[in-house]
Amino acid sequence: MFHVKQQNTMTQNQCLICGNKSLKTKLELKDYFLSKEKFELLECPDCGFIMTAPRPKPDELGRYYESDDYLSHNTESKSLITGIYSFARNLAINKKYKLIRALSDKKKLLDIGSGTGEFLAFMQSQGYDVCGIEPSEKAREFARKNNKLELQTEDSIPKLADGSFDVITMWHVLEHVYHLNERMESLQRLLKSDGTLILALPNHESNDAAYYGKYWAAWDVPRHLYHFNRKSIEHLLGKHSFKLHTIKPMNMDSYYVSMLSEEIKSGKKNLIKASIRGLVSNLKAMKTNEYSSLIYIARKV
Repeated sequence: MFHVKQQNTMTQNQCLICGNKSLKTKLELKDYFLSKEKFELLECPDCGFIMTAPRPKPDELGRYYESDDYLSHNTESKSLITGIYSFARNLAINKKYKLIRALSDKKKLLDIGSGTGEFLAFMQSQGYDVCGIEPSEKAREFARKNNKLELQTEDSIPKLADGSFDVITMWHVLEHVYHLNERMESLQRLLKSDGTLILALPNHESNDAAYYGKYWAAWDVPRHLYHFNRKSIEHLLGKHSFKLHTIKPMNMDSYYVSMLSEEIKSGKKNLIKASIRGLVSNLKAMKTNEYSSLIYIARKV
């Protein structure tokens, strides 16, 4: 397959979407969360795609997630931020359900990057036939014990039947996927001809991203290997025979990201200031539509 071969031959400094080799340094920053190692963001002048550099090799990525405080899989911490994250996640699950129900009346759902399975468990309770993919063994075990879900590893993706899903969701997951073009090919293969693809991603064109700069928590290098805006997502979708249907905001993300960013920048949580910054970002986004995170909804061409 052309895209897979292209992915494997591209260099660290070549755009994975359009192939441009003249990437420019947008920002120098470091992994504030865990390793404290230095990285830079390389931006493609043609399609707007941004890549983290240097990009760790696939077998090295795991060590950047080795922390009990990594919130996507943290199920036991009682910290304030974790509590806020869990509360916001539960609110978001209901919104996700309403969005999917409005987009499709069909019930076969694949969720890639399922975490501990709360979203899939809720969708199953609403009558959906669900399948979940999650690379973290700890998260899969939690989903099995607490949500009665048998999530699969990423190795299972090639084994899933062609055209078997009505809806595929990736909630803040695509930015973590090492083999980007290969994954997009898989999504195209697995989705039914009238199916819907839903991608939720941080938006570096947002006001909170501009305000916090290198301290913006959603850069999250090197766990976030890639960074998208409207232009680069539309290029990526078009490359893999998808058409962007609509874009929806994730209004709550600005508050949570601002809270994390404040702690990175000042060493303090500054909840009041973070709340104000989140509100300001959302108010500005009412004019620009550049919210802290965006949901991209696409159809197969």
